[in-house]
Amino acid sequence: MLLEVKNICKSFQINDKKTKILNDLSFSIDSNEIVSIYGASASGKSTLLNILSGLVHFDSGNITFNGELMDSKFDFTNFRKKDLGIVFQEDYLLMEFTAIENIMLPNIISGNSRENSYNKAYNFLEKFDLLSIKDSYPTTLSGGEKQRISILRAIINNPKLILADEPTGSIDEFNKEKIFSLFKDIINFYNSSILIVTHDNNVSKISNKILNLSKGQIKWIIVSTQEKFKIF
Repeated sequence: MLLEVKNICKSFQINDKKTKILNDLSFSIDSNEIVSIYGASASGKSTLLNILSGLVHFDSGNITFNGELMDSKFDFTNFRKKDLGIVFQEDYLLMEFTAIENIMLPNIISGNSRENSYNKAYNFLEKFDLLSIKDSYPTTLSGGEKQRISILRAIINNPKLILADEPTGSIDEFNKEKIFSLFKDIINFYNSSILIVTHDNNVSKISNKILNLSKGQIKWIIVSTQEKFKIF
């Protein structure tokens, strides 16, 4: 098991009132798995992603990543550099850098040379049939192209876990299929797992597990087994 979330609770103080956002939340993600979490606005999806990335502390419960407890002793800085990739709804590409330079950045920040980072980014672009836009600036790219570049940026350090926040929320149906294909290829080629929080029902097509988050709890889980689904 790559990630295990057990009995997580999280509250925030809002207008002098303590509001529970996550309430005894539990689920798990295996290696080489795509898990999607559906939920309405204010259901706790963003809070969950912030907790998993180490940006927000939780009140109670346990989270284990790759057999290691994610507690106060856990090295979240190293985790975010080497084991975690994040894909946002907005691409957040740096406008003054080309596509390949945007992909290279996390690898350089992790201590790799510019030459090695360039070669790795070049190979990514070639593998995923995006080499034709490697020297293009974000302002000249389509929404789908920018999102795929941001996904390659998220996986340049070969993370074990990728968190994707509404990755298809701002692109059309044609580009959604390209994103889905890219996610499936990442699972097959790079031994990563992907957690997607979304409103897009189409994401279920590539998901091994589909979870419904409501009022801070997982209400049901659908598990895909040989193209069939079982509801828990």
